[in-house]
Amino acid sequence: MILPSARAFAILGLGLGFGLLMPAHGVAGELPLDNLGADPAVKKIARAQIEAALAADPKNYDLRIKLGALLCDIATDSDDSNSEHASDAALALFKDFYAEAPNDPEVRAFYGSACTIHAEYVFLFFKPGWADKGFAHLDAAVAAAPDNVNVRLIRALNSSEVPSILGRDKVAREDFAWLLLRRESHPEEFSPVIQRALYFYAGRYALLREDPTCLDLLTKAAAIPGDSPLNPKIQTALLQARAKFATEPNHPTLASHHA
Repeated sequence: MILPSARAFAILGLGLGFGLLMPAHGVAGELPLDNLGADPAVKKIARAQIEAALAADPKNYDLRIKLGALLCDIATDSDDSNSEHASDAALALFKDFYAEAPNDPEVRAFYGSACTIHAEYVFLFFKPGWADKGFAHLDAAVAAAPDNVNVRLIRALNSSEVPSILGRDKVAREDFAWLLLRRESHPEEFSPVIQRALYFYAGRYALLREDPTCLDLLTKAAAIPGDSPLNPKIQTALLQARAKFATEPNHPTLASHHA
């Protein structure tokens, strides 16, 4: 049961701003996805740097979000020996943050993601409870801010990565479709970093489900300029998509399923 952070976002991955009252952030370009898909050593250095900055300014909203998102990413990385410790740290950070800002949908979405990640590390008996708690917070966050790109992206990345048996496939598909349509109607809300993450994770989600829309999505992800730790993963997924679907004409887009 994992979240990319936003790999997050997962990404993946992510609406980061809302109740005490925190400043509301509405542009997905503000999301801390710089290290998404990076090697564990790179993320370890980034974590130390953010923690040092946060020690000097412990209530800094953006630094707390950035650290929490990075911890969630580390927690879902099976190649990182610090993943379980990072899960505990992410949960503690966002639990406190949510207690301070219960009306902030972005903080609540991150807290929900941290809860579902924590379910990976608890005893079997407790897994359903943590997963359900996380999903409830994610759904409540989207209900509170349905047009917030960041909140939607957090839930999309989370729902696309957890096991299908948990019944989140429909949520993932709807959120990715909404985000893709939003990208067409409000491009100013999507930085290149966010576009790359959206196209890659939506494309990979479609590829794993043998959906030909993956080819269009992964092609768009590969076309986003700039260096990113995600680029090698995009190229690998795109080669797989081309081998499977390149000869199929007129395949629909994921967004068209939502229209």
